[in-house]
Amino acid sequence: AMKNATLLTALAMLFCACSRDGAGTGAADLGSARVAVVNGTPIPESVLRIYVRATERQDLDALSPADRERVLNDLIGLELLAQQAEKDGLMASRTLAAQIELQRMQAVGRAMAAEYLKKNPPTDADIQAIYDENLPRLAGEQYKLRHILVTSKAEADTVIAKLNQGSDFVALARERADGPTGPNGGDLGWLTADSLPPSFAQAIQTMAVGSYSRAPVQTDAGYHVILLEEKQRREPPKLEDVRADLSS
Repeated sequence: AMKNATLLTALAMLFCACSRDGAGTGAADLGSARVAVVNGTPIPESVLRIYVRATERQDLDALSPADRERVLNDLIGLELLAQQAEKDGLMASRTLAAQIELQRMQAVGRAMAAEYLKKNPPTDADIQAIYDENLPRLAGEQYKLRHILVTSKAEADTVIAKLNQGSDFVALARERADGPTGPNGGDLGWLTADSLPPSFAQAIQTMAVGSYSRAPVQTDAGYHVILLEEKQRREPPKLEDVRADLSS
């Protein structure tokens, strides 16, 4: 798998002037194997495998039975939320539609970039130039985060008060949080500051590991109470690894 998607995309953008003429939009083949059926809607095993790679950073087959059941239940929770969103008309939201479209563009774009570079290998000079340009974006801190998202500041203040009284963050997220991460205990996984809304990124800069935000953090999505679970320095990939990725 391509580890350095930022570099790959930058390289593809440099060399690829791809035409959309004749591009097909047929339904993707997700395979016949299914791991669950939620209100008549099957969850393909292929989707679970991608979810595990994204959230657990390992392959599905490497998980213990207990961990497999945990992540499957998380995915079922997401499907239930998606079905409820359909019923409640949330899919008509322009913001949500834009977020979904962006995720589609990113996934398809990375796949297209990888395919293009297989057929049009960049030179060492090309790789070096793009590596040098993108290096500042590939290093820095990354944060393992949870959040409790609510719709009003008053609700967020109530959440913080409960945390101050000793309530468990994960349990409180499952009980009170809005949004798709609530059933997962507010788990956001590992993120970098540049991937977060500015107010969210600013808040975590001053937080100690293991602490939660003492004041609500507002974004376009609502009001967040943030838990910083872990923090680590993200080392940039070595040039040799980038070259190997692009030639594999």
